[in-house]
Amino acid sequence: MGKLVLKDFKAVVTRNRGLFKDYAKLVPHAARHFLERAKDIPINMGIEVSIYEPPTNPNQLEGTFYVGILVNSEIENLPDGMEYKHILQHYAVIKGKITEIANLYSRIDQWIVEQGYKRDTPEHYIIEVYYPEKNDQEEVEVYIPIKNERFLNLRV
Repeated sequence: MGKLVLKDFKAVVTRNRGLFKDYAKLVPHAARHFLERAKDIPINMGIEVSIYEPPTNPNQLEGTFYVGILVNSEIENLPDGMEYKHILQHYAVIKGKITEIANLYSRIDQWIVEQGYKRDTPEHYIIEVYYPEKNDQEEVEVYIPIKNERFLNLRV
């Protein structure tokens, strides 16, 4: 099911804003636009990523999200509108088919509770990493930030 990891993400992204209720349309649209320009990024791993700023309160309607690609190291002189993000955080992670994304979130949330962990949101980003498959069944890894003193000694 889920597992706990200390993950070090390095990505080149574009920043976007929108209503949370519209993310299902906004994120793929922003990702397609970003990928049209991805060829201009050196050291491109070819793995797509979305980074979500969780809402800070239940009344927040709009949020910030980033779409981009993973890279091996920091890149200088990025194309206009792009930025480098480096995120090191403890995460609960689950992997599955993109078509089952809602179920993946439910399962990882349940696993977090069962293990006695707590989400470290809204202080840290929720991250999705996308892996294209040959049969068009894209896989996704969902990373939920975790806070728990038991994992302060966990290493990458």
